[in-house]
Amino acid sequence: MRFSTIVPFIGAAAALPASQVGGIVDVPTAPQPSAIKILGVNAIGSGCPSGHAYVTVDATGTIFDVAFDEYFVAVGPGSPVSDGRKNCRVSINLQFPEGLSMSIIETRFIGYASLSQGQTGTVRAGYTFSGDNTQEVVFQKNLVAPYEDNYSMLAGVGAQSFSKCGATTAVLNVNSEIRINPITSPRKGIMTVSGPQRILIAWRNCESSS
Repeated sequence: MRFSTIVPFIGAAAALPASQVGGIVDVPTAPQPSAIKILGVNAIGSGCPSGHAYVTVDATGTIFDVAFDEYFVAVGPGSPVSDGRKNCRVSINLQFPEGLSMSIIETRFIGYASLSQGQTGTVRAGYTFSGDNTQEVVFQKNLVAPYEDNYSMLAGVGAQSFSKCGATTAVLNVNSEIRINPITSPRKGIMTVSGPQRILIAWRNCESSS
Protein backbone atom coordinates (compact mmCIF):
# COMPACT_ATOMS: atom_id res chain seq x y z
CA MET A 1 0.00 0.00 0.00
CA ARG A 2 1.41 3.37 -1.01
CA PHE A 3 1.13 6.48 1.12
CA SER A 4 2.49 10.01 1.20
CA THR A 5 3.55 12.50 3.84
CA ILE A 6 2.61 16.15 3.32
CA VAL A 7 4.68 18.73 5.16
CA PRO A 8 3.83 22.46 4.88
CA PHE A 9 6.78 24.84 4.56
CA ILE A 10 6.57 27.33 7.42
CA GLY A 11 9.47 29.62 6.61
CA ALA A 12 13.22 29.54 6.36
CA ALA A 13 13.94 29.75 10.07
CA ALA A 14 11.73 26.89 11.25
CA ALA A 15 12.60 23.21 11.29
CA LEU A 16 9.72 20.76 11.16
CA PRO A 17 9.45 17.68 13.38
CA ALA A 18 10.90 14.51 11.89
CA SER A 19 8.44 12.68 9.61
CA GLN A 20 8.86 9.09 8.61
CA VAL A 21 8.50 8.20 4.95
CA GLY A 22 8.84 5.01 2.95
CA GLY A 23 11.82 2.82 2.19
CA ILE A 24 14.17 3.01 -0.76
CA VAL A 25 14.69 1.03 -3.93
CA ASP A 26 17.50 0.11 -6.27
CA VAL A 27 20.01 -0.79 -3.56
CA PRO A 28 21.23 -4.31 -2.72
CA THR A 29 20.25 -4.07 0.97
CA ALA A 30 17.16 -1.89 1.25
CA PRO A 31 16.41 -0.56 4.74
CA GLN A 32 13.09 -0.87 6.52
CA PRO A 33 10.34 1.61 5.51
CA SER A 34 10.97 3.72 8.64
CA ALA A 35 14.69 4.13 7.88
CA ILE A 36 14.39 7.37 5.87
CA LYS A 37 13.28 10.46 7.78
CA ILE A 38 12.66 14.11 6.96
CA LEU A 39 14.46 16.01 9.71
CA GLY A 40 13.42 19.43 8.48
CA VAL A 41 12.07 21.41 5.53
CA ASN A 42 12.93 25.07 5.02
CA ALA A 43 11.64 27.39 2.28
CA ILE A 44 12.41 30.97 1.45
CA GLY A 45 11.63 33.18 -1.54
CA SER A 46 9.06 35.45 -3.13
CA GLY A 47 7.43 32.45 -4.85
CA CYS A 48 6.89 30.46 -1.64
CA PRO A 49 5.78 32.73 1.20
CA SER A 50 5.19 31.19 4.62
CA GLY A 51 2.39 28.61 4.60
CA HIS A 52 2.03 28.40 0.81
CA ALA A 53 4.22 25.47 -0.20
CA TYR A 54 4.23 21.75 0.57
CA VAL A 55 6.37 18.67 0.02
CA THR A 56 5.05 15.18 -0.64
CA VAL A 57 7.28 12.09 -0.45
CA ASP A 58 6.05 8.75 -1.77
CA ALA A 59 6.39 5.41 0.02
CA THR A 60 9.50 4.37 -1.93
CA GLY A 61 11.50 7.42 -0.86
CA THR A 62 12.33 8.15 -4.50
CA ILE A 63 9.68 10.71 -5.56
CA PHE A 64 9.44 14.20 -4.06
CA ASP A 65 6.61 16.55 -5.08
CA VAL A 66 6.97 20.23 -4.16
CA ALA A 67 3.66 22.10 -4.54
CA PHE A 68 2.98 25.85 -4.46
CA ASP A 69 -0.20 27.92 -4.40
CA GLU A 70 1.22 31.45 -4.80
CA TYR A 71 3.98 30.90 -7.37
CA PHE A 72 3.19 33.19 -10.32
CA VAL A 73 4.59 36.23 -12.14
CA ALA A 74 2.94 39.04 -14.09
CA VAL A 75 4.05 42.01 -16.17
CA GLY A 76 2.22 44.79 -17.95
CA PRO A 77 -0.34 47.43 -16.93
CA GLY A 78 -1.06 47.38 -13.20
CA SER A 79 1.76 44.96 -12.33
CA PRO A 80 4.68 46.19 -10.19
CA VAL A 81 8.20 45.45 -11.43
CA SER A 82 8.73 43.04 -8.51
CA ASP A 83 5.99 40.76 -9.90
CA GLY A 84 8.03 40.01 -13.05
CA ARG A 85 10.28 37.49 -11.31
CA LYS A 86 9.67 35.07 -8.41
CA ASN A 87 11.97 32.50 -6.86
CA CYS A 88 11.93 29.80 -4.22
CA ARG A 89 14.70 27.91 -2.41
CA VAL A 90 13.61 24.70 -0.70
CA SER A 91 15.97 22.70 1.53
CA ILE A 92 14.99 19.15 2.51
CA ASN A 93 17.07 17.66 5.33
CA LEU A 94 17.06 13.86 5.02
CA GLN A 95 18.36 11.13 7.32
CA PHE A 96 19.06 7.66 5.91
CA PRO A 97 21.08 4.51 6.74
CA GLU A 98 24.86 4.51 6.58
CA GLY A 99 26.40 3.30 3.33
CA LEU A 100 23.94 4.98 0.96
CA SER A 101 24.05 8.05 -1.26
CA MET A 102 21.43 9.66 -3.51
CA SER A 103 21.18 11.54 -6.79
CA ILE A 104 18.51 13.38 -8.75
CA ILE A 105 17.69 11.53 -11.97
CA GLU A 106 14.67 13.45 -13.29
CA THR A 107 12.69 16.63 -12.68
CA ARG A 108 9.33 17.96 -13.82
CA PHE A 109 7.97 21.50 -13.67
CA ILE A 110 4.50 22.32 -15.02
CA GLY A 111 2.44 25.48 -15.25
CA TYR A 112 0.58 27.91 -17.49
CA ALA A 113 1.76 30.96 -19.44
CA SER A 114 0.04 33.72 -21.38
CA LEU A 115 2.68 35.86 -23.13
CA SER A 116 2.20 38.80 -25.47
CA GLN A 117 4.30 39.65 -28.49
CA GLY A 118 7.89 40.53 -27.54
CA GLN A 119 7.83 38.69 -24.20
CA THR A 120 9.83 35.60 -23.13
CA GLY A 121 8.95 33.42 -20.17
CA THR A 122 11.60 31.37 -18.37
CA VAL A 123 11.39 28.58 -15.82
CA ARG A 124 14.61 27.42 -14.16
CA ALA A 125 15.39 24.78 -11.55
CA GLY A 126 18.75 23.96 -9.97
CA TYR A 127 19.61 21.18 -7.51
CA THR A 128 22.56 20.82 -5.13
CA PHE A 129 23.50 18.99 -1.97
CA SER A 130 24.67 21.24 0.85
CA GLY A 131 28.46 21.32 1.09
CA ASP A 132 28.89 20.43 -2.59
CA ASN A 133 27.56 23.37 -4.59
CA THR A 134 30.09 22.77 -7.39
CA GLN A 135 27.93 19.97 -8.79
CA GLU A 136 24.70 21.89 -9.33
CA VAL A 137 22.31 20.27 -11.81
CA VAL A 138 20.37 22.96 -13.71
CA PHE A 139 17.35 22.76 -16.00
CA GLN A 140 15.86 25.69 -17.91
CA LYS A 141 13.03 26.18 -20.40
CA ASN A 142 12.21 29.35 -22.37
CA LEU A 143 8.78 30.18 -23.77
CA VAL A 144 8.69 32.67 -26.65
CA ALA A 145 5.57 34.78 -27.31
CA PRO A 146 3.00 34.73 -28.61
CA TYR A 147 2.24 31.88 -26.20
CA GLU A 148 -0.97 30.93 -24.39
CA ASP A 149 -0.97 27.36 -23.15
CA ASN A 150 0.22 25.00 -20.45
CA TYR A 151 3.95 24.28 -20.34
CA SER A 152 6.01 21.38 -19.04
CA MET A 153 9.72 21.12 -18.31
CA LEU A 154 10.57 17.43 -18.06
CA ALA A 155 14.23 16.51 -18.10
CA GLY A 156 16.44 13.62 -17.14
CA VAL A 157 19.93 14.03 -15.72
CA GLY A 158 22.65 12.99 -18.18
CA ALA A 159 25.41 12.64 -15.58
CA GLN A 160 24.18 11.72 -12.11
CA SER A 161 25.70 13.61 -9.18
CA PHE A 162 25.44 11.60 -5.98
CA SER A 163 25.64 12.94 -2.45
CA LYS A 164 28.85 12.15 -0.59
CA CYS A 165 29.34 8.69 0.87
CA GLY A 166 30.15 8.26 4.55
CA ALA A 167 27.26 10.39 5.82
CA THR A 168 23.84 9.50 7.21
CA THR A 169 22.26 12.88 6.44
CA ALA A 170 22.10 15.11 3.39
CA VAL A 171 20.38 18.40 2.61
CA LEU A 172 18.86 18.57 -0.86
CA ASN A 173 18.53 22.18 -2.06
CA VAL A 174 16.00 23.00 -4.79
CA ASN A 175 16.42 26.48 -6.28
CA SER A 176 13.77 27.54 -8.78
CA GLU A 177 12.54 30.69 -10.46
CA ILE A 178 10.05 31.87 -13.05
CA ARG A 179 10.30 35.19 -14.84
CA ILE A 180 9.04 37.20 -17.82
CA ASN A 181 11.25 39.49 -19.87
CA PRO A 182 11.13 42.36 -20.36
CA ILE A 183 9.95 43.16 -16.83
CA THR A 184 8.45 46.46 -18.00
CA SER A 185 6.00 45.86 -20.83
CA PRO A 186 3.01 47.72 -22.29
CA ARG A 187 1.23 44.37 -22.72
CA LYS A 188 -0.06 41.93 -20.13
CA GLY A 189 1.85 38.71 -19.50
CA ILE A 190 1.45 36.02 -16.83
CA MET A 191 3.20 32.78 -15.91
CA THR A 192 2.31 30.32 -13.15
CA VAL A 193 3.48 27.11 -11.51
CA SER A 194 0.19 25.22 -11.55
CA GLY A 195 1.28 21.71 -10.58
CA PRO A 196 3.76 20.09 -8.21
CA GLN A 197 7.46 20.28 -9.00
CA ARG A 198 8.45 16.60 -9.13
CA ILE A 199 11.94 15.34 -8.25
CA LEU A 200 12.95 11.72 -8.82
CA ILE A 201 15.73 10.36 -6.61
CA ALA A 202 17.98 7.32 -7.14
CA TRP A 203 19.75 5.60 -4.25
CA ARG A 204 22.93 3.54 -4.46
CA ASN A 205 25.08 1.46 -2.17
CA CYS A 206 28.39 3.24 -1.56
CA GLU A 207 30.33 -0.03 -1.26
CA SER A 208 29.15 -1.27 -4.65
CA SER A 209 29.99 2.09 -6.31
CA SER A 210 33.58 2.31 -5.03
